[in-house]
Amino acid sequence: MMGPHNSFRSLLLLILLSLLADGLRAVRLICENGFKVGSHYYHLGDGRYAYHASDDTRNAVYFKCVLYERGCRGRAIYKYGGSFRETQHHNHAPDPDFVGMRHFRENLLDEIHDARYVNYEQLLDQFRSDQRYSRKVRCKMTLKRLRGSMYKTRMNKYPQIPHTMRELTQILLSNDKISKTIDDSENLYAGSTTATDGSHHIAFFSPRMLRFMENLKIIQGDGTFKSRPALPSSRQVFVLVTTWNNCVIPLGWFLMESRTKSAYMAVFNLLKHLCPNLNPDVILSDWEKAQQEAWQESFPQAEIQGCLWHLGRSFVKKAKKLGIFRYRKDLPNIVHYIRKAVAISLLPRRYFLVGLRCLRNAALQEDIRMAYLLDPFFDYVEQKWIRTPSRRRWMCLYKSEIRTNNSCETHNRMLRNKTGAYRPNVFLFIQALATLENNAILDSELHISGENPRRTRRWKSIITDRILSNLTYHLEREIFHDMNETVMQFLTKASDLFKSAFDEHVAREVGRGPPNDD
Repeated sequence: MMGPHNSFRSLLLLILLSLLADGLRAVRLICENGFKVGSHYYHLGDGRYAYHASDDTRNAVYFKCVLYERGCRGRAIYKYGGSFRETQHHNHAPDPDFVGMRHFRENLLDEIHDARYVNYEQLLDQFRSDQRYSRKVRCKMTLKRLRGSMYKTRMNKYPQIPHTMRELTQILLSNDKISKTIDDSENLYAGSTTATDGSHHIAFFSPRMLRFMENLKIIQGDGTFKSRPALPSSRQVFVLVTTWNNCVIPLGWFLMESRTKSAYMAVFNLLKHLCPNLNPDVILSDWEKAQQEAWQESFPQAEIQGCLWHLGRSFVKKAKKLGIFRYRKDLPNIVHYIRKAVAISLLPRRYFLVGLRCLRNAALQEDIRMAYLLDPFFDYVEQKWIRTPSRRRWMCLYKSEIRTNNSCETHNRMLRNKTGAYRPNVFLFIQALATLENNAILDSELHISGENPRRTRRWKSIITDRILSNLTYHLEREIFHDMNETVMQFLTKASDLFKSAFDEHVAREVGRGPPNDD
């Protein structure tokens, strides 16, 4: 019969064996891929802790907690034969979602690495909808947590970022996969050119888009700055677009190192080489002199037409420089005369000076102070625009089908949305161009089939065209009866058609509403 002392010893032995069994377990360690290439972490599959191997001997492997860099002193030992024991306690609770989050991250980054074109948010939404991962894991894996890793994985596919345009040209020549179209059928990189001033420029036009351009009669060109790559150093992205049934179709892009006339000449000569049958009737551009002259010399048969929006912005900036807007509280109509001056561009060219004379006389009759303040502005319009042959041709929008290059502005917004960043990485920039090119090809093919991929024109635009057409018809009929009165009525009514756009220019330059007394 067992005595009380023996019973106590047996109970104590059972407790010790139980504790030993809890600390020394026959286990099967699970090895998983770590963040870095060739690295691993280990866990028991029990949702408790995960470890990195820190050392090994002939008989055992020693582990430290994966959070050791955050101060966790958790340590463990695994003896060959299957026993695993925790030797130092962790300073944090077990994370049952740790392994699931690692699996989520690894699979997501693998998908990004293998995909040529990817939208972070769309791909993450897809993974967060995958019910193979627990709900808690999907909750924790947010764009904020993963964006940096996603970007780094994406960039690892590309060469080192070039610092010069010539280096980028060499990369594009040696690795055609970088500039492939989305369907891999063609290459977006079309060639490079060096201007006489030494500046280097790169063209991105797909062969299929060059074929599409051959039959176009109206093209628009504009430069954008915010979407150009941070490196290599450049001055602008120069885009060519056209419109088809209210659909903006990007034709191609030049990444330009300079904006001189020789730079534009080099770019347009390359364009003619790439698309020898290009023969537009009308080319819309902004008021940049170097660009206008290069267009005219490169395509002498085309009419180089300006943009009402850019003209309005130029006039508003000049009026601001002259200090005219400081008087708009006491003389509110002074702003109307600047807007009417913009409307001179809608007259036939031979009536430009007539229109300006009408504005001078009307201002003088209304208020001599206003006429005095507006006189330097009217002189600017006459000398810098109407009496300058190149600008006089550029600002003439009489009976023009397209009066602004807003299509270029629409494209510039599209490009910013696709790059997703101000001054993006150059390889992401090229990917964005490929996406826009793909959409443009699909839209053009849909047009050819007889369908419209975009909504119809806004009713406001249609009404504006009809009103302006009626005003032009009335002008042509009545101008010989009373020239001054007819021209003044035309300027007043025509200027009302773009009042909202003009007011936006004023608001951008000098703020909304008249200034306060203080």
